[in-house]
Amino acid sequence: MNGSSIIEFEDMTWSQQVEDSKKPVVVMFYSPACPYCKAMEPYFEEYAKEYGSSAVFGRINIATNPWTAEKYGVQGTPTFKFFCHGRPVWEQVGQIYPSILKNAVRDMLQYGEECIRKSTPVGQDITGYV
Repeated sequence: MNGSSIIEFEDMTWSQQVEDSKKPVVVMFYSPACPYCKAMEPYFEEYAKEYGSSAVFGRINIATNPWTAEKYGVQGTPTFKFFCHGRPVWEQVGQIYPSILKNAVRDMLQYGEECIRKSTPVGQDITGYV
């Protein structure tokens, strides 16, 4: 994704880039071997260019960043999640019609601050161990 308007997130930078973001954040959780992720990437890139002034667009590789994927319950790729004030407010799993993703991005940005009322805090104590 060279020359891309999509940020590559990692476990170590997640909280600064996503949870502390003043703008809404649209995240694509992906894995390198996922054919559905590859099919969705051009559309995700297009929407990042179109809506990049209003939201942050990024992706995170769940194979190399398992903590963040586990924290948000990501079990399949691609998983698209929208964050408002660091909280997840919308999710879609799997390859979807590009228009569904585009409409979701547009709607999220259109309703702006209202999105925080739909969000729920995520616990910070998930470790993967019982």
